[in-house]
Amino acid sequence: MNPLICIRGSASPGHSYPMTPLHLKNTGDSPMEVTYSANPGAAMAWLKVSPVEILPGEAATIPVTLVVPSSAGAGENYVILTAAGTHFDVRFSVGVPPPHECVAAGYKAAPGTSPLVFLWLIVPVVIIVVAFWLRSRLSGRL
Repeated sequence: MNPLICIRGSASPGHSYPMTPLHLKNTGDSPMEVTYSANPGAAMAWLKVSPVEILPGEAATIPVTLVVPSSAGAGENYVILTAAGTHFDVRFSVGVPPPHECVAAGYKAAPGTSPLVFLWLIVPVVIIVVAFWLRSRLSGRL
């Protein structure tokens, strides 16, 4: 099974997101130049990773950034990213709920504003509007 690379939650067009970093170890006897490829190849325009060199016996944690074009359509996306011969399953979604593989792996949506906050903002507005309406109705009777 390939290591899973995800973002927290769902992506939006025109934004960038940090993804799970790649963890690689050089078990060879010479320095390892880490380069990347993706299937489909066009996905490399969406994934930003920097080439690195890992010395023999050393390990590296390599950041990955998802850069979603502003013209991106909604849907789930699956890419196989290859780094130094290791395949990584990259999964993310744009404008729809996160892929079930990411949710199952424990990637929770990023903390943000709960929809209930908007309900609590609407309730006082309704109370104020009703209070002014009642006041105008009662002042007309006096």
